[in-house]
Amino acid sequence: MINFDHIKDRIEKPTTKANSERSSLVESFVVRLNDSRRAGGYRPYSAGYVASKMSHIATDELDFHYKQLASSKNFCALWHYYNSPKKKKV
Repeated sequence: MINFDHIKDRIEKPTTKANSERSSLVESFVVRLNDSRRAGGYRPYSAGYVASKMSHIATDELDFHYKQLASSKNFCALWHYYNSPKKKKV
């Protein structure tokens, strides 16, 4: 019998689509947000949507931002608050 175990690692799909430092950091947000959205019965966000909402945050600040949200009571609610434009009072 022929054994193809030696090429199995090359055939398997990668677990992540991240191809830069920023996209790998944004991916942790996507996973966390989509877990709670699926639990609530909502459609998951795409990585592009999450990245576009977080475009105002510098790459070196994303790790701090994630830790700040993770330590809160509601990760998703705080993420939406920080990443939504606010109306300025006139």
